[in-house]
Amino acid sequence: MSQQRINIQYSINLEELPNEVERLYSQAVTKLGETQLPKLGDEDILTSSTIKIIDQARKDLAQTDAVLSDVQSIISSYVEYELSLSQPQEPTPPIPESLDEDAD
Repeated sequence: MSQQRINIQYSINLEELPNEVERLYSQAVTKLGETQLPKLGDEDILTSSTIKIIDQARKDLAQTDAVLSDVQSIISSYVEYELSLSQPQEPTPPIPESLDEDAD
């Protein structure tokens, strides 16, 4: 059975963001730590067992990569948000009266 991924969106309080990002990051670290890719000798390398080992390792790495991609996206959005707060908002220039009169 193939693992299908879907994108979801939900909101949390800003104060909860560090804990949520830490939870996701820890999930990736745990999955990476569980990924097994044992050293194999010459006599074991060209076997169907090696194919299975490599396949599982690649699946685990893909899952880890997907979670890290989510974490990266969340952090990037947060950094952009923080930068937008520090930049002064440019006021919208008023519409010149001559253009306003042409609309009538």
